[in-house]
Amino acid sequence: MQRKRISTVLAVLMAISMVITACTPKPVVTEPVKITIFVGFGAGSDPDSQEALNTIAGEFNASHTDLQVEFMYSTWEEHTTKFSTLLAGDLVPDLAFPIGIQGIAEFYDEWIDVSPYILRDSYDTTDFYGPSLQLLNFNEKTIGLPLGVYPSVTFFNEDLFDAASVAYPPQQYGDSSWTLQKMVEIGQQLTLDENGNNAASSSFDPTKIAQWGWGGWCGPFRTVPGKFGGNPLGMSSDFKVAEMDSGGYLEGMQFLYDSIFNWHIRPSSIDEGSTFTGMDFTFESGKVAMFECFSWASYAFPNFTTGGNWNVASVPAGPYGDVVSPVNADTFAIPAHSTHPDQAWEVAKWMMEPDMQNRLCSIFGCIPSRKSLAGGWIDSMAAEYPNVDFQVFIDSIDYMDASPNNESWVPAYSKVWDATENAMSRILSGESSDVRQVMTDLQTEVQGYLDEYWAAHP
Repeated sequence: MQRKRISTVLAVLMAISMVITACTPKPVVTEPVKITIFVGFGAGSDPDSQEALNTIAGEFNASHTDLQVEFMYSTWEEHTTKFSTLLAGDLVPDLAFPIGIQGIAEFYDEWIDVSPYILRDSYDTTDFYGPSLQLLNFNEKTIGLPLGVYPSVTFFNEDLFDAASVAYPPQQYGDSSWTLQKMVEIGQQLTLDENGNNAASSSFDPTKIAQWGWGGWCGPFRTVPGKFGGNPLGMSSDFKVAEMDSGGYLEGMQFLYDSIFNWHIRPSSIDEGSTFTGMDFTFESGKVAMFECFSWASYAFPNFTTGGNWNVASVPAGPYGDVVSPVNADTFAIPAHSTHPDQAWEVAKWMMEPDMQNRLCSIFGCIPSRKSLAGGWIDSMAAEYPNVDFQVFIDSIDYMDASPNNESWVPAYSKVWDATENAMSRILSGESSDVRQVMTDLQTEVQGYLDEYWAAHP
């Protein structure tokens, strides 16, 4: 009887234990949120960059338990198709990084406004260059924070200047004598035919040019109109009326034509294809004395050195006194279809910290957009190229085309962009010598795209 009673008590206790165990809350295991970062709108898709970015991802993941990051890569050539496919397949990444102004414009409606996050966190933006912040404001929407910028400067070959006994162009901004007209004058002195006659000489033979004084502007045509007092977008402020057959657009295109076929200081696109085969920039050849380009040309600096001793100078003023250093920039953008926008913002802030910004800009080749990092960037570049005055790049930031930027959004973005570039190609190749007719044709084409766009977006 006693044994039976003990067995009964044990059975009751076991039942109670099972009930208590069943009612005890189990510890909640929270999986970290994965933030996918799309790399393809800008630099970063080459193997070396991928390796560096994957290392950074590993560091982030090792130091965070609530968030993990993963980079997704695409080439520039495929980025539009790949990102569109991700959107259509409901596989939207949480960040696009790095991304430039053109990339933002390509998918303008997809990016969220991050200004509420900036206000909520009282995020300190005072260390950023003012113009770099303006770049990211679009129709009262702030897309991101500036990671790095790529301002334009005038590159020049010191050896060619020395051989012609021509003074170097000014390396400080504020010299009123440094204008496009002066650049043409110098360019003619530095353009030589096979007999050594320069383009200002009556004996000069433009059919046998051996050296050019100027290599042109390396960017798209939209970098040009601002130098002639025009709007780089080439249309009215409400984006409904094209303005490409007058003002800065017409004057800028005429300048390009004259530089090739009247002043003979710049190679045509035909010359570029035959004389400078295999080069990204004609300046690499040592046969071009000057050209204007963005600082992202840094990847070619070793080739510039092969072409001779080189340096940089300020950007000359246009005919109306406008000093415009066209700029590209890198930032981040958070897609509207991201399922983790708050966490994406936290990752973006981590990448914008000074130390990380320095590392990322060394990968992408940009100049850090924080003023406090300028000295370190100059020192690192000067260590490799001690002959070059890298302060000029920093000074050029104050003259960037920030608002609007040459890559800013317009309706029918890709169609308008391609139309403008095709018009410039007609001039650079010599296909047409009637600049006004080229711009009239462009005006008609672009106006058609605008009318089509607004008919679909009443």
